[in-house]
Amino acid sequence: MHLTQIGSVGIEEVNAVITWLADLTRENALPQKLLVLHQFRLDMLPGRERVDTSRDELAVMIHADGQGGQGDKQATWRALHATAPPGLTWGWKNFYDEDLPMLTPEQTIAQVSPSRSW
Repeated sequence: MHLTQIGSVGIEEVNAVITWLADLTRENALPQKLLVLHQFRLDMLPGRERVDTSRDELAVMIHADGQGGQGDKQATWRALHATAPPGLTWGWKNFYDEDLPMLTPEQTIAQVSPSRSW
């Protein structure tokens, strides 16, 4: 339930999904797929340093959407990046009614710079 319980998923399960989806994509000659992992706390993806980013059939994204003041959101963003393995794509979410203040699109690009870690 939203804002009541924060879940987690182990890296073994994540990598099993990565293998399944990449194999399905390759076997059916499909275009690259995006696998989105939702994370706004370090304990949400234990073992994340072992995420399999080696499959060209997939782009793996960490989607961060913490809410509240920009200082807290930026601190979370930096913490997630500091311990991330290379090869991830990054996503950021602005909350219209929960961010204080909410960044404009221009501010988001200037201050957050969602980008791929190579």
